[in-house]
Amino acid sequence: MKVDSTRALVDHWRIFRLTGLNPPARNTVWGRHYSAYSLVWNVVFHLCMWVSFTVNFLLSNSLETFCESLCVAMPHTLYMLKQFNVYRMRGELLHSHQVLRHLDSRLRSSAESQIVGEGIARAEFIFRILGRGVLGVIVVGILYIVLANEPTLMYPSWIPWNWTSSSSSYLLTVALHTCGIIATAAVVLNLSTYPGTYLLLLGAHTKALAWRVGKLGHGRPLPADRVQALLVGYIQDHQIIVHLLKSLERSLSMTCFLQFFCTACAQCTICYFLLFESVGVMRFTNMFFLLVAFTTETLLLCYIAEILCQEGEDLLAAVYSCNWLDQSAHFRRLLLQMLLRCQKPMILVSGVIVPISMKTFVAVVKGAYTMLTLLNEMRKSSLEYN
Repeated sequence: MKVDSTRALVDHWRIFRLTGLNPPARNTVWGRHYSAYSLVWNVVFHLCMWVSFTVNFLLSNSLETFCESLCVAMPHTLYMLKQFNVYRMRGELLHSHQVLRHLDSRLRSSAESQIVGEGIARAEFIFRILGRGVLGVIVVGILYIVLANEPTLMYPSWIPWNWTSSSSSYLLTVALHTCGIIATAAVVLNLSTYPGTYLLLLGAHTKALAWRVGKLGHGRPLPADRVQALLVGYIQDHQIIVHLLKSLERSLSMTCFLQFFCTACAQCTICYFLLFESVGVMRFTNMFFLLVAFTTETLLLCYIAEILCQEGEDLLAAVYSCNWLDQSAHFRRLLLQMLLRCQKPMILVSGVIVPISMKTFVAVVKGAYTMLTLLNEMRKSSLEYN
């Protein structure tokens, strides 16, 4: 069964093309005008929305408006940085597609193809589920606008005109703002899922390699030079996987580090807003769904990185389980070389020192709780002072 790992990345790069980050061929009409299209898209849907969120945050005059504005302005700023990072690392990310195709060509059995196929299916499933989740957040936001007792927008924003002066101004503003949010949601979905897709594909190929290594020396006897050649090929496959992991780490390191900080701040401010401020049911629901979206993004990244680390440990176990007892001394030396290389954990690191793992996610949640406690103390002090 022939597999193509890059199939799981097709939708991601289609969205990147739509959002101005993946130019088509220059010999097409769109390719010749893509730079202008990219500039217009990013100015209209990113820069304008960022200015709207940021100015509204800077104009906050109470702890309530501060928390409500911060939990929108900070993540949007992070997503703009992620967009720029994808643009900066685009060549390296696209080169990884060639590496994945090379790893696909190394699959030698239906069992290995099935392992990688399951990884592709899992990545596509997660993309679909999160797509529906993002759509649900948008639907809840639209319901919040429709059911509100007074003119309101989906999320707190600064609008440079009096948009509540008339029904026509209000409807036009809501339509433009909602279109901007929908475009941002597409970007958020893509930026939240593409790292996990790459990591799932890498984990699937690591699992397939572990299956190959574990079977080495078992079954039908092979000549010694043939077994050694197979092992050399597996060592090269492992090196390719490690190099691809380092490439992904360079692409994701700083943005993941900022994401941890941003998630903690968003969790803290949204929880404060929901727990200590008097808000209506729909407003509560709207912000709660936003909290779930931010938390899920970081949780998913840490969980998938944990899966990749586990696949690396399984590869180490597979090295021990191959039939090395009946092999030559040269084979054992090669196997020892692979064993030493596999002992280094396949852990992604963000910001040079912070591992992307479930322990880090728990630390982020604890940090959010600590900041929430601090905000609550500030609230109590303010009430006592008044």
